[in-house]
Amino acid sequence: MAITTAAKLYTMIIAKETQRFFTYKGNILAGCLTGLLMLAARYALWSALFATGNAQDATLTETMTFFVINDILAIWLVSQYSNFIGRDIQSGDIAQRLIRPVPYHVQLVAAFHADAITNTVTRAAPMLITAVIFIGLMPPTSLGALGLFIAALILGGVIYSLVDLIISYTAFWLTESWYLGWFKRALFILFGGAMLPLWFYPDWLIAICEVLPFQFALFVPISIYLGRVPVTDAGFVLGMQLFWIVVLYLCERALWRLTQYKLVVQGG
Repeated sequence: MAITTAAKLYTMIIAKETQRFFTYKGNILAGCLTGLLMLAARYALWSALFATGNAQDATLTETMTFFVINDILAIWLVSQYSNFIGRDIQSGDIAQRLIRPVPYHVQLVAAFHADAITNTVTRAAPMLITAVIFIGLMPPTSLGALGLFIAALILGGVIYSLVDLIISYTAFWLTESWYLGWFKRALFILFGGAMLPLWFYPDWLIAICEVLPFQFALFVPISIYLGRVPVTDAGFVLGMQLFWIVVLYLCERALWRLTQYKLVVQGG
């Protein structure tokens, strides 16, 4: 019964949020322009860099494939729970949301997925079509790599969500939470290869990234797709992802229990 109720609320939230977004045509145009401008800016930047001959660790096609796949997957994996939690605390809606029969986590996921659907239609789709036609993207190196990529991507999404939730829960102790999203993005940009592929990093920084969970969210799955991580390393990759999921889940559950005793509503 609880699962059915959660599923219904999940569907209702997504339907409501997507309908509200597409009510305004300006949102659709803005989304398309954002994706295309980002693609054009990256292509111009990396074309100029590769023209100098200084980028010897990759090709332009491989690098652009990395960024296009990264941007598209980020729409579904890069959650913004801190924004939702901070907004609920500031408005006082957190009290009502916590006493609903559906877990607060389900409400957060539904709101995030509603944003993901609209961004996929308005931003990701035009960007992908344009990149395939005018730039050319690399296909997966093999069917085995594609399968491992999908498996690693699913686990990577769990890792990202757990990290996001852990950071977002600190909003219950803070008077302001707007900077939590920036802090989380900075961690994944610096240590997760979200802004620059790790193969361009110096060795000492790569060594730091390898002992942290952030690269396993997006960078490692995309590296599998590109063939930089061989299929023969599947056991190690999936094992490390499962290890970090267990560690992060235990941390998330412990922190969530603490939030039950530290709830300050500002504005409700």
